[in-house]
Amino acid sequence: MFETTSRRSFLALASAAATTAMFGTALKTASAAGEIEEIKWALPALPDKLFVPHAWQTYTGAIMSLVQEGLLAFGNDLALVPAVSDTWKQVDETTYTYHIRDGAKFSDGSPVTPDDVIATMKLHSTPDWGSQLAPFYSSVDTITASGPSEVTVKLKSPNVQFQFTTAHMAGFIHKKAQLDAHMKDIGTPQVLPIGTGPYKLVEFAPADHAIMEVNENYWGPKPPAKRISFQAIADRQTRLLAMQNGDIDGTFDIAISDIDQWKQLSNVKVITAPSLGFYCLTLDNTTAPFDDVHVRRAIAYSIDRAGLVQALLKGNGEPAWVIDSPSMWAGILPADHVKSFYNSLDNYGFDLAKAKAELKMSKHPDGFEMSVPTSKDDPYMVNMMQSVAENLKQIGITMKVQELDSNQWLAGYFRHENLGVQIMAYFPDFPDPSNYPYLFYFSANAVKDNMNGSNYKNPAVDKLLDTATQQSDPKIRADALKQIFKITNDDVALVPIFWPATAMALSTKYNFTGFNAFWSNTPWVLRGFTQA
Repeated sequence: MFETTSRRSFLALASAAATTAMFGTALKTASAAGEIEEIKWALPALPDKLFVPHAWQTYTGAIMSLVQEGLLAFGNDLALVPAVSDTWKQVDETTYTYHIRDGAKFSDGSPVTPDDVIATMKLHSTPDWGSQLAPFYSSVDTITASGPSEVTVKLKSPNVQFQFTTAHMAGFIHKKAQLDAHMKDIGTPQVLPIGTGPYKLVEFAPADHAIMEVNENYWGPKPPAKRISFQAIADRQTRLLAMQNGDIDGTFDIAISDIDQWKQLSNVKVITAPSLGFYCLTLDNTTAPFDDVHVRRAIAYSIDRAGLVQALLKGNGEPAWVIDSPSMWAGILPADHVKSFYNSLDNYGFDLAKAKAELKMSKHPDGFEMSVPTSKDDPYMVNMMQSVAENLKQIGITMKVQELDSNQWLAGYFRHENLGVQIMAYFPDFPDPSNYPYLFYFSANAVKDNMNGSNYKNPAVDKLLDTATQQSDPKIRADALKQIFKITNDDVALVPIFWPATAMALSTKYNFTGFNAFWSNTPWVLRGFTQA
């Protein structure tokens, strides 16, 4: 028998200790539930639709993680802990069972059933429904009800990543009856998704605001606030002024480049944490001029990563030579071993002379013109691409920076049509070093609605990814991942830029002890959010 959740025992998952690991100090403050009338929160952007399968974005998660849950969740230490499922086990290498806890209900009072879990998982794995989270279910063979409160998932082959799927946005449980009746309009203001989380949605204006109130049917501890309102404030200075004036109580994802301004506000505390995320350029390996490795290398050498870390992140981050930050390897390899391996790779450091030389060896020695769509709602993308454009101009490449709102930008990326060069920011769904390589390098993901925007297809990498995602032995996985990073680095499958820290701002009226890289995947207001 295989037992998961970082090799914890199956029975321990039902214990109070495991529940405390999930909610942090929230359990200790349950008696003070509802003391806060309203938390007013700002986000840089809100989606056009509050339906995660069709709006898979960080800010969608920040809202919907308070409304919907998965069978499992990530604790404050990022380990897997129970949520809607109070106990679970890995029966063998390809079989998982989940028991739905007694008392787990949707916000309308109806109980969660195996049928709801099965409908949710099949939503993602049915191509006609166009879920952007489909890759997380590609290894699933069957999903069945193995008891009145139990679901069994059988995989086609071993996949160590699947254990995390039920804990992040891909695992958020939908009510089957609502999916059946409203598949075309769920997530609109007229059909707000219901879930099992601590809050329920009561109002939504696309791309503008959302309001939620306490879910009285929630199985867990009472949340500290009766009401939470989210407002989209795209302009960074406007958000800062709203915080200074007390119009909002907090915000996620403040630009690290603005962090000094936020720290100067007397009524604000700034909290930072490693994001485990990365920024990169994807280059369509299947179309000219990016099908030429010399062109890709020329672009890689033209990016001043260290300069961008200092200018945009104020040093709160690191230049990225591969897509995984060293912290993503936790449990597989020590960080110093990872850094030593990374140092052995060609890091394509900023060198315009090498960039020019590579371009001269390409099929486009005289340069070319291109356009890169960027999200103007992201704190770094526009400035980053403008800097890269200046460098590329010096080697003969003209790049136009196209500013779009976040919804337009993401929709264009997922269309996978005429991708050319794209900038992508991605933050982890779970803490495993095979997460990013699988999403961005596996050839099956080089299709519409998936993450492989480079259309990268390499049979050798696919085979190694099978090993990295199927084998449980850390050494075997580490060896496979090292080979993957060596090959994709040589191929310049994409161009990593930096690994940023993440920062949030909070009114001094409150404390928040549970901030971590997974704030968009967890019911964050339950993670140690209290009145000061």
